[in-house]
Amino acid sequence: MDLKRGTIIFFAVASCVVVVLSVILYFTDHDDVVVQRSADYYEMLSDDVPDSDALGAISEDFTTDIESFESNLPLVVLELDSELPEYKTFVGEEEIVYEDVDPWTTGTISLYENSDGYNRLTDEAAETSTINIKKRGHTSINFDKAQYYIKLTDENGEENPLDVFGMGADDSWILNGSMADKSMIRNYLAYRVSAQIMEYAPRCTFCEMFTFENGEYVYQGVYLMTESVKRSENRVNIDESKKGETYTSYLVRRDRYTSFDTMLDTYARLTGANDEWIGVKYPGESKQSEANLAYIQEDFSNIEKVLMSDNETVFKTYTRYIDSDTFADYFLINEYFGNYDAGEHSTYMYKNSGETLKIGPVWDFDQAMNNSVYDETDPNSLAMQEKAFFSNLVKDTEFVNLLKTRYAYLRENYLNDTYIFSIIEETKTYLESARQREWYRWAEDYLDEEGVVPGSYALGDYEKEGVTISRYNDSYDQEIYNIKTYLSIHGEVIESELTSLLEDCTVTTGLKGEMVLIFIITCCLFVVPSILINRK
Repeated sequence: MDLKRGTIIFFAVASCVVVVLSVILYFTDHDDVVVQRSADYYEMLSDDVPDSDALGAISEDFTTDIESFESNLPLVVLELDSELPEYKTFVGEEEIVYEDVDPWTTGTISLYENSDGYNRLTDEAAETSTINIKKRGHTSINFDKAQYYIKLTDENGEENPLDVFGMGADDSWILNGSMADKSMIRNYLAYRVSAQIMEYAPRCTFCEMFTFENGEYVYQGVYLMTESVKRSENRVNIDESKKGETYTSYLVRRDRYTSFDTMLDTYARLTGANDEWIGVKYPGESKQSEANLAYIQEDFSNIEKVLMSDNETVFKTYTRYIDSDTFADYFLINEYFGNYDAGEHSTYMYKNSGETLKIGPVWDFDQAMNNSVYDETDPNSLAMQEKAFFSNLVKDTEFVNLLKTRYAYLRENYLNDTYIFSIIEETKTYLESARQREWYRWAEDYLDEEGVVPGSYALGDYEKEGVTISRYNDSYDQEIYNIKTYLSIHGEVIESELTSLLEDCTVTTGLKGEMVLIFIITCCLFVVPSILINRK
């Protein structure tokens, strides 16, 4: 009798241990969905310059009286050694590069940022550096208001990393002046919020930019000084690739074809599963070799094969290849802000040596939040589930449940009206004088009601119930209202729409199937020995 009791107790304890370990394993696999990241953003103070003084120092030709100009934003001055060349254009989706044109020119950049928060062109610059500079962008490269890619250089033409506006030392920076976004806040808002959520999101700082031409400071408007997406300890922090190394960490981007990156022929393109290209951003050209490029192409293709597989057994192994949590965050951030270029264009992914593929950082929100040139964005539906990789991932019950769990957390903490609107209002009051100067500088483009200015960004009209509705907007406050309205409506419906996605799931991965198996084993451990002992 004691032997029977002892045997039963042994198997009962063993069964409990199996169950407890299973539960621990299950929740350990999911508890990192509530991890939040720190961000290098600080509250911006309200602009206290009277409205009547906002334009006082800017003349009709946009030259500036430097003795009277003052801004609560940091200032950037570009002095170029020659005009910026037009080195490419786009016809539809096709990039046309002028092969005989060097896209770069040289010059000097001066940065002004005083500790008291008031910045003047008569002050001593906080930093000055020689630069290499070129225009950048896809659609935006044809806008009247240019965007720039800047490489800081020293006297020998080598990299000159500087801590620009407190964002960490680096030599590569982007001056993002999105003509598509009359509010000027779409990228800032999305990057600032994403920095609280993701492992890394680009840091950026508002500034007002001038060019120095023929002895005059010419006002060019409000810009975001933004980190470029690159491998760095301060940015995408993956292992540095060693020259000659085959099995390397890497950073890639899904986008349109460009001759400025090394393009890969991955499985998705070769099979027609996805028409966009995968371009290698890291390792850079100096560290690329036939061997490591072949490795990246094969490794990324293997991931595509798993994610796009029709074989359920193969597809269910995808968690061995990708970091599902980063994919969930990327999906939810871009979905919340209605950034539906994401997933197809400007979609970055990176893989550290020996780890799974992560997606991010997020990028380019100037046409998000109901600002697409083509049509109104419906706030009552989702679209990220139609994008590459995600159209496969949402077949899995576990991934959709991960989206639901993560969104509930983000909705409570970040992606809600109270938090988002507070950032919008803070930004709006900070930009009060600067946005008046911006709209004055680019009035010809912003007030282009007929859409006839070639370098402007004009939203197309749309049809509703047989009526043509104009999307033209000549009011900054209305632009802010449009953003808030879209986010408020869309943020509310995401939860129910994610629940609807569950109805179309056809696969269940993760540990739930394993839990069933563990339960069966547990039963066998406890029941079978009991039956054998009782028979004896």
